[in-house]
Amino acid sequence: MGFDAFHLAEHLLTQPLQIVIGSRPGACGSQRDDYELFRRARSSRKNLFVVEGASHYDLADKPECVEQAMSKLGPFFKESL
Repeated sequence: MGFDAFHLAEHLLTQPLQIVIGSRPGACGSQRDDYELFRRARSSRKNLFVVEGASHYDLADKPECVEQAMSKLGPFFKESL
């Protein structure tokens, strides 16, 4: 049995979307997936924020990277929720 997390994203992902990624690709392909989701999402209000020099794991483990991500996520949630 397979699972495609992006199945029907073009039709169902219509809510505001903020994606935060690192500029350095990791081994698991999450950066590629994030670009793909951003491209396919039908959201009329969407934004892709790239943290320069960060990898996927740096966004959770390095305070300076987390701070940059939160600088986008905090305002996004305040406005969108």
